[in-house]
Amino acid sequence: MLWLIIAAEAGFWILLATGLSVRYGLRLRRTSWAILALTPVLDLVLLVAAVIDMRSGAVATWQHGLAGAYIAYSIVFGHRTIKWADEWVARGFKKPPKTLGEWAVWFRIAGAYTIMCLLLFGAIVMVDDPSRTSALVGFMLNGLKVPVIALIWPVTDSLGRQFRRKPHGDPPPAHMGPGMHAPPERSGTSPHQPDPRPSRRPDADRAVDGQRDR
Repeated sequence: MLWLIIAAEAGFWILLATGLSVRYGLRLRRTSWAILALTPVLDLVLLVAAVIDMRSGAVATWQHGLAGAYIAYSIVFGHRTIKWADEWVARGFKKPPKTLGEWAVWFRIAGAYTIMCLLLFGAIVMVDDPSRTSALVGFMLNGLKVPVIALIWPVTDSLGRQFRRKPHGDPPPAHMGPGMHAPPERSGTSPHQPDPRPSRRPDADRAVDGQRDR
């Protein structure tokens, strides 16, 4: 079983390289799509081989669990791997921009683990012999470490974003220390404060005062 998993992995990369070479080297886009469409066939062949091996009376080993993990990974990440490689070649072998966040990657890892468990659980039900499928149960329990460990990256990224977030509002002036508040701007005189400007009398009052002084 292990050699079949290795052959499926090697076949995936061979088909990917061939499809991209036909697309960008020979400019045969439709032919390249036909070649890349063969990659899921490898997963189907691996799945059928695992089922036949289990049905023939073989005792399940970690290799059968690895086959389920490979098929689950290919279902979730196979298309994205092909898309990434296509963009990489199209951009002149320059790394394409990152399009997925940390949480999006983690959810895909958790989804792949879920699919793997469903495949292995289906094999356990099909065999219906706990003495021959105990290795699959152990593989599922050990495989749980992958999504748990992968959870460190999105959690760390989210916490880092919270600490890097700046407070709202404009920063205080440079001459003011932290915790000090600038006095409010005055738009006019306060009702409890006299107007510092000298009061000016009307012209009529000036004329009367002038006659009295004479």
